[in-house]
Amino acid sequence: MAKKPATKAERDHMRRVAELGCIACKNLGYDDTPAEIHHITTGTGMSQRASHFETIPLCFHHHSAQGQDGFHKHPETWQLKHGRELDLLEQVRAML
Repeated sequence: MAKKPATKAERDHMRRVAELGCIACKNLGYDDTPAEIHHITTGTGMSQRASHFETIPLCFHHHSAQGQDGFHKHPETWQLKHGRELDLLEQVRAML
């Protein structure tokens, strides 16, 4: 079954999140790093995605499975280094 397309409210929210810049870079002292959307994985099952409202902004380096420091390559190690997804989600929500 195909996934439902994002609603206007969800698209607007994800746009605002991405405009914040990468939260991992920001916490390392680098501002204005272009970001893509990362749906948090905490609390989701296999092949399930969190709500479009449960997203954090990550740059390609911090998000992609291709990058050495990408979340999807080593999620547990990544969270030890950059923070738990739920804590970063709360930080993003406060910034919005």
